[in-house]
Amino acid sequence: MRRILVLASLLAFCAGAAAETHKGYQAWTKGDFKTAVEEFRQSAEQGDPLAMFFLGEAHYNGRGVVQDFAEGIKWYSQSAGKGLVEAQETLGGLYFFGKGVAQDYAQAAKWYAPAAKQGKAYPQYLLGYLYDQGKGVAQDHAQAAEWYRKAAELGNVDAQEALASLLFFGRGVKQDYTEAAKWYRKPAEEGRAYPQYLLGWMSEQGRGVQPDPVEAAKWYRKAADQNDPRAQASLGFLYSSGKGVAQDPAEAVKWLQKAATQNESSAYSSLAWAYYQGKGVTADPVEAAKWFRKSADDGDAQAKYMLGYLYEDGKGVTADGNEAAKWYKQAAEAGVAEAQESLGALYFFGKGVTQDYAEAAKWYKAPAEKGSTYAQYLLGYLYEEGKGVAQDSAAAAKWYSLAAEKGDARAQSHLGWMLWEGKGVPQDSVNAYVWSNLAASQLSGEEGDRVGKVRDFIASKLQPDQLARAQEQARNWQPKK
Repeated sequence: MRRILVLASLLAFCAGAAAETHKGYQAWTKGDFKTAVEEFRQSAEQGDPLAMFFLGEAHYNGRGVVQDFAEGIKWYSQSAGKGLVEAQETLGGLYFFGKGVAQDYAQAAKWYAPAAKQGKAYPQYLLGYLYDQGKGVAQDHAQAAEWYRKAAELGNVDAQEALASLLFFGRGVKQDYTEAAKWYRKPAEEGRAYPQYLLGWMSEQGRGVQPDPVEAAKWYRKAADQNDPRAQASLGFLYSSGKGVAQDPAEAVKWLQKAATQNESSAYSSLAWAYYQGKGVTADPVEAAKWFRKSADDGDAQAKYMLGYLYEDGKGVTADGNEAAKWYKQAAEAGVAEAQESLGALYFFGKGVTQDYAEAAKWYKAPAEKGSTYAQYLLGYLYEEGKGVAQDSAAAAKWYSLAAEKGDARAQSHLGWMLWEGKGVPQDSVNAYVWSNLAASQLSGEEGDRVGKVRDFIASKLQPDQLARAQEQARNWQPKK
């Protein structure tokens, strides 16, 4: 079809061409290729570039002569060298795609350049591509953007998408989401899935366009219906959150599954949570573990933590402390506080791994510093007892205080006794009673009885006014947020 259009476009040139060229063209259009070749040859020998081009067509396609690619390219080259834009474009295409000649991007660029400068959109697009990819020319995204823009403005949809990509990612041009959205729209409206997905993303994030979840859902769906996995995952997220569409967990799972089965990693974790929590699908810990593993293998730190948790509790997988520790450690090293605390607990209690207080202290430190009450309490205990760390009463009191102030009863109990004995803190009988009283009010069973006896012992050593003041402080105490 393209070849027919090229030939038809040459009709306008025939009026000014040599008489033989005109006769040759008339014969050509009637299908009398042999006569056409004879006429074109006479005119070509007189230097007519149009006749040269048709001789190239004849030899390349085997019209009126035996097919001969080399002879065809020879005549195309002579015509192109004389400036005939159709010959330049044709020759550029033959070298670009390696048709009838060895693929040669440098030659393609050589011939596309003059055709592009004469305003031909397709050569402009492909010259932009060559600069974009560094094929046949030195890679130059700025030059690529320049040629893409010229072709895009002439309506070439490939160039519009390519220019939008440079603008979207800021390659060779200043990143500009507004311009990117403008150029992505035409390819998206013509049904191209990737521009549809990116228009959806820009509408969801408010990049280059006003935030509009409904518009985002529209574009995501168009791309998702064409089986684009990124759009399917994004549409699933919208249904899960109820943004731009009515919240529908089952519909969310449907799209997440479509994306995940195409190895779209962004869907793995959400699909795993759906199976784990039973949202939109029957709860299935085995399926949850399967998708958490795929997400973990893809590097998702939170999924690694969840996989560790499943191995620790034997949910969807066989309980395995070593596997739990392995996944917790990977998540912990990535900074997941829950994993750091869980790994600390495995080592503290020797659950599935050899008990190791030093490792426990190591992993409890980060969550304790981030405000984990439980980690603060246990780190205080390790410092008080000198387990896994050098014994340090002051450090123990520091961590106990942080946990106690947030309401941890055991930390309050330990802090109370340290205040009574003056271990790591100045001796303070009144505050010793306050913390012991608060702890006893929360604990039960044997532990509650023991702490209650400590409280009563301290009370017996206080003066009546001290005891009244201490009880008032305990009564009015509020935990820190």
